[in-house]
Amino acid sequence: MIFFLSHANTARGSGTLDPWVKRFFDDLSDGVRARTGADETGFYDGLLEPGADRRARLTDEIGRARVFVPLYSPQYFGNSWAAAELDSFRSRLRGLGRAEAARHVVPVVWTPLPPWENRREFDEAFAVVGKSVEYTENGLRALCMLSVYRDAYRDLVAAFTDRIAGVARDSVLEPSPPAPLVPRPAGGGEPALIVSALGAGLGARRDQVIEAAERLGVPAQPLPAEQLRRQAARRPGVLLIDGDATPETVRDTVAGLPRWVIALVVASASAAVGPLTGILRTAGLHQVSPVRTAAEFDRNAPLLVTEARKQYLRHGPVVTAPGTPRPSLRRTSDDKRG
Repeated sequence: MIFFLSHANTARGSGTLDPWVKRFFDDLSDGVRARTGADETGFYDGLLEPGADRRARLTDEIGRARVFVPLYSPQYFGNSWAAAELDSFRSRLRGLGRAEAARHVVPVVWTPLPPWENRREFDEAFAVVGKSVEYTENGLRALCMLSVYRDAYRDLVAAFTDRIAGVARDSVLEPSPPAPLVPRPAGGGEPALIVSALGAGLGARRDQVIEAAERLGVPAQPLPAEQLRRQAARRPGVLLIDGDATPETVRDTVAGLPRWVIALVVASASAAVGPLTGILRTAGLHQVSPVRTAAEFDRNAPLLVTEARKQYLRHGPVVTAPGTPRPSLRRTSDDKRG
């Protein structure tokens, strides 16, 4: 395989990939195919099959790629999943000289930094194909989107294609196992998301939600369902429920859960889930429609993350630093009188 394209999805929380990333990937693949004659040109996460083991598949593709193409944006370096992909690929370059290793990473400025920010990586990315005015001011995504920049976009795609094809031809990088993909979400002061699964067969789905959170830059961790009631009191949470779980088990699990926990029933095509959704409704939990296929779950995973955070911010407790008085209208009035 020639190249691996890495990006921080800008369609955050929508459950869909950025369509302009697909457009650029397709155009770049066509160009590389025409110049190299290769049948298999590139890979990006839009080619993952529903329900696939994301971490394993991406690790495998990173290990086969000769060139890594990161789409730099203000979100890229703050996105733990994108940064992990770049680190994983660079682990394969450690035996190469500095200049030779640098050739195998062909960065693209997808969306530029705000004028008041600066990063060395962006300057290096512009140097790959030169700082045209259109590219510098707008980034490649805008040029891809807007017809007025059609010629500039085509010229840049051709330049990136030539660069990638040249590296693949002159600096062959044999397939090799990369370092494991280890996203490290930057939590800051934001509450972590907890994800529980009620049903032995939902472990992979739980991990999928955690991975979706990591891609969105949200710290997340798994939690046994029996611990959810205590831990969700001060953190946003997601509860996945097996459609074959008994009503009694579901009722016992959700009793006393705070209203900001998002519950999702994962069922087979023939499972009757009416009794379970009725229990969730009675418990006052925010819920989404049951999902029955891997494709539906893929679309819903990032939505679960964003909805859990939104509901927690709307209904969760006010968290203040130790020693900080809680907000008080009376205090404000007294201060004004003083």
